[in-house]
Amino acid sequence: MKINYNEQDKSIEINDEIKTQYWFINAMAILNIINSIIFPVFVLEKKEFLWFGFIWIIIGLASLVGLIYQIMKKSPAEKLKLTEINSLTEKQFIGRKTLALKLKNGKFRDLITIKNEKDINETRELFRSLGIKFT
Repeated sequence: MKINYNEQDKSIEINDEIKTQYWFINAMAILNIINSIIFPVFVLEKKEFLWFGFIWIIIGLASLVGLIYQIMKKSPAEKLKLTEINSLTEKQFIGRKTLALKLKNGKFRDLITIKNEKDINETRELFRSLGIKFT
């Protein structure tokens, strides 16, 4: 993972190409929502609509919920000022530790390329030295 601290701006730069992934997920969710509206209305016949229409409605609603969560709670920012960062958080998912930056606006910036314990410890020390608390 490439996290660089810029002393002049008092900011960090994260080079992990998450912005591309963020916009791709948003685009796929929008396409799912559009497809869940168009497919049942224009393609399915009346008999098929009862079952397949219900499935498409569930897919559309799940995509809508995912899109809202992505927009409201995730941040793709590559450059963050230290004043925007609230804390560094550690989550555990299926036995794997992941780190995220909790921002003051309530969003999270995931650090997706940190994979092993050594990188996690180095990242913790970097943010500790910058005065950002670890939760």
